Amino acid sequence: MPLNRFILTGLLAFALSAAQAQSVKPPESESATAPAPAVLPEPSTSARDLFSRYKDRLLQVRVLLNSANEQSALGSGFVVRDQGAKDTTGATWVLTNYHVISSLAIDPDKYRIELRGTNGRTAKAQLMALDVIHDLALLRVEPDQGAAWPNVFSLREAPLAQGSKIFSLGNPLELGFLISEGIYNGLVESRIYDEMLFSGALNSGMSGGPAIDEQGQVVGVNVATRRDGEQLSFLVPVRYARELLAREMQERSAGAAPRKEWRKTIAQQLLVHQDFLVSRLLGNGGKTALGFSSQTLAGRTVPTLDGTLTKCWASGREGEKQRFARDSLDCSLKAGLFVRGSVHTGTMSLQHVVLRNEKLATPQFLALGTHKSQSFSHPRGGSDLTSAECDSRYVQPASRTYRVSVCLRAYRKFEDIYDVTVTAVQMDDARERQTSQFWLKGFSFDNTQRLTQLFLERLQ
Repeated sequence: MPLNRFILTGLLAFALSAAQAQSVKPPESESATAPAPAVLPEPSTSARDLFSRYKDRLLQVRVLLNSANEQSALGSGFVVRDQGAKDTTGATWVLTNYHVISSLAIDPDKYRIELRGTNGRTAKAQLMALDVIHDLALLRVEPDQGAAWPNVFSLREAPLAQGSKIFSLGNPLELGFLISEGIYNGLVESRIYDEMLFSGALNSGMSGGPAIDEQGQVVGVNVATRRDGEQLSFLVPVRYARELLAREMQERSAGAAPRKEWRKTIAQQLLVHQDFLVSRLLGNGGKTALGFSSQTLAGRTVPTLDGTLTKCWASGREGEKQRFARDSLDCSLKAGLFVRGSVHTGTMSLQHVVLRNEKLATPQFLALGTHKSQSFSHPRGGSDLTSAECDSRYVQPASRTYRVSVCLRAYRKFEDIYDVTVTAVQMDDARERQTSQFWLKGFSFDNTQRLTQLFLERLQ
């Protein structure tokens, strides 16, 4: 959807209005789609026994590109309800990750889903429900194909004690079905939604597979691992899977027709996520996990992100044989949702760079302040985002003058979701210069206005 110049200008005017009218108030990389390969330890006797009992209940989930009749994405899955409790059709229900089938959800005419069991049988599956926020998807296999599938996994209801031994199952790298043994280490502390920390190995292709306890009950769903860690993996708590299944069964009981178009559903869930994020940021969500704050950088007060969900890094160094000094502060909020490919939404970050002129000539020093002026790494857009459109003005929020630019890109497939970059470059001092940038990815227009205004209000 093309951006409207009126909308862009309105955002800039709205965001700058407070900054011009009043003084400033003082005040880890995970991979959802391709976990890094890890060495699997020798399984214990209990792991071997569980694998022998439950391996035939596992499924491989394949997303195939219709035009090539070849696989485009691979994952794992498992049967959560079969032969019809609350489903009079006798269909088989399979749980996996949203990120495994995301390409089909966004472009359903281009792809199809195929399931393969440990017995080698295959069947077509239909996407019936998804939860982008918790990275889950529910698939349905028609009754005439249901005979190919194994018994259902039971979903654990009782809380799992921290330190319990658990076992992850799946089909990594299309090498075969296997089991990975590890320990449940409680919920991850720095997450806006609950996520389980599993000290076991997960590999690409195991996404969507079950993690079970020693009684064979599902306690979580494989979802991701740390690329820079050693057997630090993550599971979606089983309660989210139970809630997704219950909602879908309720819709089927009410006679709701299966969906054929998923973009609106995905957009709605993305907006729910960023609304929740903004409410926490602004302190309207009860328990405060994050917020705007201020701190000192090179003797100047700058706005930052605060809270358990944010990470900040600072650096200071001399440049050009000590002819100038550079101090920087970077903060990012780790609360993004996977959409597809490299597209994640619901994240925000900021950077401040303060340059001090020691011995440089004025033209050389002023040229240094332009190195951070680019707003997007791909300003021409692409298949997921429109080209960036920008507007800029000179403002004086306090005693300094800044040139502030606001750039927007719209998501082509999701209505009212934007990426926004705000760049403020100090223009009134030949001896010291501050460049500040604020990035928002996947936010509604209303929330970009609110957050951009907050950022600029705190700029000095």
